[in-house]
Amino acid sequence: MSDAVRDLLRTLVLSLLLLLTIGGPAMAADDLAALRAKGQVTIAVKADYPPWGFRDPQGRLIGMEIDLAQDIARRIGVPAQIVAVQSANRLEVLRQNQADIVIATMGDNASRRRIIGMVEPHYYASGINLLAREELRIARWEDLRGMPVCAKQGAYFNKSVARRYDLDLRIFKETRNAKLALRDHRCVGFLFDDSAIAADLLQPEWQGYTMPLPTLDEIGWAIGIRQQALGGDLDRLLSDAVAEWHREGLLLALEAKWGIKQTGFLVEMNQLWRARDANGDYICRRGADGSFPMACRPTRVEAQQAAPRQPGALEPWLKSAGLNLTILYDPYDRAQFLRGLANTILLALGCIVLSVAIGITGAWLLGVGFPPVRWLATAYVEFFRYTPPLVQLYFFFFGIGAMLPLVTAANGVETPLMGGFAWAVIALGIYAGASNTVIFRAGIDAVPADIRDSAVALGYSPLQAYVRIILPLALRNCLAALNANLVNIVKATGLASAIAVPELLYVTNQIWPEEGNTVEMMNVLLVIFFLLVSVLVYGMHRLEKRLRIPGQGG
Repeated sequence: MSDAVRDLLRTLVLSLLLLLTIGGPAMAADDLAALRAKGQVTIAVKADYPPWGFRDPQGRLIGMEIDLAQDIARRIGVPAQIVAVQSANRLEVLRQNQADIVIATMGDNASRRRIIGMVEPHYYASGINLLAREELRIARWEDLRGMPVCAKQGAYFNKSVARRYDLDLRIFKETRNAKLALRDHRCVGFLFDDSAIAADLLQPEWQGYTMPLPTLDEIGWAIGIRQQALGGDLDRLLSDAVAEWHREGLLLALEAKWGIKQTGFLVEMNQLWRARDANGDYICRRGADGSFPMACRPTRVEAQQAAPRQPGALEPWLKSAGLNLTILYDPYDRAQFLRGLANTILLALGCIVLSVAIGITGAWLLGVGFPPVRWLATAYVEFFRYTPPLVQLYFFFFGIGAMLPLVTAANGVETPLMGGFAWAVIALGIYAGASNTVIFRAGIDAVPADIRDSAVALGYSPLQAYVRIILPLALRNCLAALNANLVNIVKATGLASAIAVPELLYVTNQIWPEEGNTVEMMNVLLVIFFLLVSVLVYGMHRLEKRLRIPGQGG
């Protein structure tokens, strides 16, 4: 077994052990006594969702939901530790005991209720709509079939709407990047909450954009707690708090404070919770069983409408074994995962070929006799080796890509000349090519000078000598270092998810936030990358043995 394979096995074992400890010690609390004994309550909020949660110029978290979080802490009687989360990880912070409460624009749906507890009544509600350019004249959801549509990672509606209308989703981790992609014509619209889109359309930078479609599936936003806290005193306190927010008009006042267009849901709930019966008592009050009437807490739980799926024999067997591997029995998740695997392989191959070609060319340019050429080659190597690959990826995709001309696609929509996949190959290939240039140059310098002199004596031109004699010998000298760099290229393909290239990490990040199968999906991802890298290492090892110079090495 080669040293590289042995190192990979060691890394895999250590990573698996780390995943087994994901739960860690319980640092959060699920009842009021424990929270008060702890001396603070940790509340997770959004930091990328203005005006509900965002950072001010000084970096402080502010917004409507931060105001609500502070009110919750006041009711509990302890200070609030406010932590920022994103759509993709807001469920996990509860499961991993990193927060006690989540109030983060979280739509209430059936799949999330299987993972965490949802407090009723809901404190807000929104539906699904599209932010799009006015000139596209999109009139029906069916008009989007097969179209590229930008979306935010972790949004509850991504999967259901994509399945219902056959959308080609381009999912970004950050809302800001999704909006940048929309401005760059990389998608026809941004799939998002209608209330957030309405707030955006009030801003001058979104002039020329519209929300053209009827709102889909209005659902309630719920405060999240751990499932074991449901029915306890923390659940009751939060439920009473939401009831008072509706009855006293606090939520309507906060809408006005933060410049949010007044919603019919809050008006309706305010009237409902203020209503009294003939005896002057509130109609919406706890009954003998300790719960509010159903009429006072309309569920508005999103059912994730899609084509019905009949569970096969594999699904109950896996679930009985404690394995939530939807990629094996859910047709949509399986198709997305296989697409991601294929794209990862193609992306890795493209980056390897480009980086090797750049390395061979760059190594030759570093040795030419004309100084300006050497200086340019050296500048390329230094710049791309010493800047982060993710920054380079953003530079090419959002910077250079935005300057290229638009072309009209087959569906009649204008799109950029180059898509995310091509930019990922270029950016990662150029980044790795800088290191390959140094590697090949070291291999060339290790070729004995008398061999190079002999090539000249035989009448070879400098280019002929480089291609036919020096490069084959240099390749033998640098295979070990080249192997290590190519392994890094394969592992770096996950960076392409940042620009919505649907590779393995991208599709995995779409599955686990909604299915709650973080450990299973991370282990699957780990094993697949281990296998991909192992195939590469094995192939390079075979090539090294085949090219070994007789009398050198073991």
